[in-house]
Amino acid sequence: MQAIPIFLILSLLLSSSYAAVQDFCVGDLSSPDTPSGYTCKKKVTVSDFVYSGLGAAGNTSNIIKAAVTPAFADQFPGVNGLDISLARLDLAPGGVVPLHTHPGGSEVLIVAQGTICAGFISSANAVYFKNLNKGDIMVFPKGLLHFQINSGGSPALAFV
Repeated sequence: MQAIPIFLILSLLLSSSYAAVQDFCVGDLSSPDTPSGYTCKKKVTVSDFVYSGLGAAGNTSNIIKAAVTPAFADQFPGVNGLDISLARLDLAPGGVVPLHTHPGGSEVLIVAQGTICAGFISSANAVYFKNLNKGDIMVFPKGLLHFQINSGGSPALAFV
């Protein structure tokens, strides 16, 4: 019977562990924003994990009749490094979020008020769209072109 070298055993053990080095990295907004996010704050409080900026409606008096209020690391340092972000989407009647894409992540849209026609285009050029109502959820896969339109007669609100 042949002995298994210790370096092989150690490399297998180390490569099979995906444990996080740290639980979180609340962003230090006084440091530069890098492609991997902000450096970690040294002193963290519960306030770093709470954000109240999505309670007020955005200004939809613009050409697209839409407002996106972000809760990204710049506004909400607790999401820094977690690979998530949030936003509030306000759409006046006839409002639209034109075709756009997010190459780095998928998006989930949750309709809180009104009716929103939402959809995306697959890489095979198939179009998937539907009128969504309060409580409906739609996912837009990573990197695919997608859009939202207020297809009702009253203001619409969604969280993405």
